[in-house]
Amino acid sequence: MVHLVLIRHGESDANAAGLLAGRIPGVDLTAAGRAQIRDLAGMLPFPHIAALRCSPLLRCQQTAAELQAIIGPIDEREDDGLAEIDYGEWSGQPLAELKKLSAWTEVAESPSTVVFPGGESMQAAAIRGVAAAEAFVAELRRLAPSTPASGADTSGEQPAIAGIIVSHGDIIKAILADALACPLDRFQRISVAPGSFSVIAYPGDGHPVVSAMSVTAGGRVAASPDLGGGR
Repeated sequence: MVHLVLIRHGESDANAAGLLAGRIPGVDLTAAGRAQIRDLAGMLPFPHIAALRCSPLLRCQQTAAELQAIIGPIDEREDDGLAEIDYGEWSGQPLAELKKLSAWTEVAESPSTVVFPGGESMQAAAIRGVAAAEAFVAELRRLAPSTPASGADTSGEQPAIAGIIVSHGDIIKAILADALACPLDRFQRISVAPGSFSVIAYPGDGHPVVSAMSVTAGGRVAASPDLGGGR
């Protein structure tokens, strides 16, 4: 059994300002965001984490560093497949202004058709995010026989093993939607708060099982199903 713990980066200065950060450089965690992650690290549901895969963007790197300061050093690698969506010309813009655009309705209701001006399509971003998660699951399966088990696998097939993905709201929502067999055009019904974790179990046989979504140390949930850069 493989467990993926999907952690959205802590609150960033873009989150606090209500901006769609995207891939603009220099977006840091706020002091509150760092505290969110430190608190979250103490309540992760698995005592042993085998490896961590991280978006290459600064706010996710900082989140991973805060985690490792609490849970101890683990195998960490950046994965471009887990990077934030390239929002193109929308990057760095206030969400309040973007919501006034007619294209926002497409983002909310038919995201599979959306291509951000000068940027990436939501479909392409979802595909790469899910592929990165699946590749990590396969890697964890290979590690399982030689890695201390994080819990008993009642199937008796394989020791349980857990890994962490640190990424962004929309990427995590896409991975969760795939596990739930939810079409991308319905993935905006999933909410993933900054500084939260979600958990997916991947048994040796059968479908994935989502066992937790958007759990935060403070019990705070995302106020609305905004894009990954939203508050």
